[in-house]
Amino acid sequence: MTQPLAFHQDSGDLVEITGREYYFERVDRDSAVYYRAPLGASYPDFMIEDSNGHPRRPDTSDINALFKAEEIILRPKALGSHARRQARAMELDAEQCREMDSKAELRIAITNFCEAHCGSLSDNAMLPVIARSVANPDIAKLNGDGWVPHPTTVREWLRERGEPGRRKPRDGVSMAGRWTRRIVSRHPLEPLLYNMLGACLANDDRQIQSHYDRYVRDLHHINHGLPLNRTALVVEDEGVWVVGEDEAKFEVPKKPYKAVSYTTFWRRVTNESTPYLFGLSRTPRGKRARYGGGGFSETPAFGSLCEADETPVPYVFLVDDDTGIGMGSATMSLMVECSTKAIVGWDLCAEAASSASLLRTVRHANSFKQVPDDLLAKFPDLPFVRLRPDRIKLDNSSGAHSRHFEDACADAYIQVNFTGKEHPTHKALIERTIGTMLQKLFKQLPGHNYDIALMRQFGFEPDKQILCTLSKARELLDRAAFTYNISRHRGL
Repeated sequence: MTQPLAFHQDSGDLVEITGREYYFERVDRDSAVYYRAPLGASYPDFMIEDSNGHPRRPDTSDINALFKAEEIILRPKALGSHARRQARAMELDAEQCREMDSKAELRIAITNFCEAHCGSLSDNAMLPVIARSVANPDIAKLNGDGWVPHPTTVREWLRERGEPGRRKPRDGVSMAGRWTRRIVSRHPLEPLLYNMLGACLANDDRQIQSHYDRYVRDLHHINHGLPLNRTALVVEDEGVWVVGEDEAKFEVPKKPYKAVSYTTFWRRVTNESTPYLFGLSRTPRGKRARYGGGGFSETPAFGSLCEADETPVPYVFLVDDDTGIGMGSATMSLMVECSTKAIVGWDLCAEAASSASLLRTVRHANSFKQVPDDLLAKFPDLPFVRLRPDRIKLDNSSGAHSRHFEDACADAYIQVNFTGKEHPTHKALIERTIGTMLQKLFKQLPGHNYDIALMRQFGFEPDKQILCTLSKARELLDRAAFTYNISRHRGL
C-alpha cells in the first residue's frame, strides 16, 4: 500500500532539503516523489542513493523519514498581494488581531469553512456554503451583526490571505489604510516620484499644484525629446531612491506618456496612512506626541546643516544716517551652524522679512566679516568665520518659499529644507539664538535725539520704540554676534 506524504504540498511549493532548495513537482503512482532543482542551479534534482549504489528518486516513505528527522524545511508560499505579505510579517497573536480588527477571526473562520466545503469557486456553488458557514454556531458567535460576505469577497480571502490549510489570525486583519499602496503609472516612475518627493519636502499643501505642474512639464519634455535640466533619481541596493549624479534622460516614447490625475498625485503626497498603522495615533496631538521626534539625534557634520530665521524687532525704529528720515521697524535675520552652534551669517534691514533679506544672510555667511577693532585685536581669526552650508533649514515663510531664493541657493549647490507647519521646535536652535540676541542686544540700545514729531509721521511710537540709525544698529549686531560666538555659554 502506498504511504502518503506526512505533510501537504502543492506543485511548485518550495522546500529546503539538506541545505538545498527544491521545488515540489509531483508524486507518481509508484510513490516516486519529484523534487526539481531551481533553474540554473549547480546541483541536480533531489535523488537518494539506492542499495546498489545508484541514485534514484525517493519515494514517500523516504521523504517522510527525512521529514521526521527534521531535514526537510517547508518554505512559506508568497502571498498574493503586498498588503497580505505585510500582514503576515506583523507576527501578531490572536488577541492583538482582535484589537486591531474585530472581524479578523470571523474572516479566518469563514475562509476555513469554505475551503473545506467548496468544491467550486463559482457564485452558485459558494452561496449555499457561505450561508451554512454563517449559520454555524461557532461562527455565529463571532458574527454579532449577522454579516454575510459576498462570494467575490470570500474568493479574495481564499486566494490572497494566507496559505491553504495554514491560515493564521493575522491573515484575517483588514489592511485598509494600514499600508501605502504601490505607485502605478503608465510611464517611467522617476518623473512622478521626483516631483512627489519635492512636494513632500515642501511640507505645504498649497504647493502641491505647482509640483504637479512640474511633473506634467517633465512628461511634456520627455514626449518631445527636450532636456529636463536636472539630475535623476536612482535606486540604491536597499531599494531607496536617492538623487544621483547623472542627468535625467529618457527616450522619446512611440506613444506620448499621459500624466496621472491631480487627485491621484495629491492623495499620494498627502497620504497619512502610516501614522495610523495599528491604530496608535488617532488625534493630531497623539500623532505629534508619537511621531514628532524626541530622544537623541546624530550631530551633523560641520557645515552640512544650518538653520536660518527672521524676526521683527518691534521696539527699534531705524533712521537713515544721511537724511535723518525714519525708515521703519527693524527686521533681523540670523543663520546658525548646527554642529558648532555658532552664528555664521546675519542681517538687519528696515523692510519686512523677505527673500532679499534671506539672500543677504546667506551671502554674509560666506563673506569676510567686519570685526570691531577691540575684538579683532584679541581674536584675529574672527573675520574668517565663514562657510557655504550644504543645507539650510527654514520655516514656511513667503520669503523662504520664493522661487528666486530657491533658484539662487540651487545655483550655489545649497539645498533648502523646510520645517513642519507651526512647529518651531523643528528648528529650536535658531529660535533660542534669536531670543538671546533680542534680549541681550536691542533692549539696551542708546537713544537718539531726532525730531519726534517728524518721526511720528513715519510711524514711530515713542512709548514702545527707540530711535537708532541703521549703521549703528548693524554695528551693534556685528558686535553681539561675535560676542556670542567667543563667549562660553550653554548654546555653544
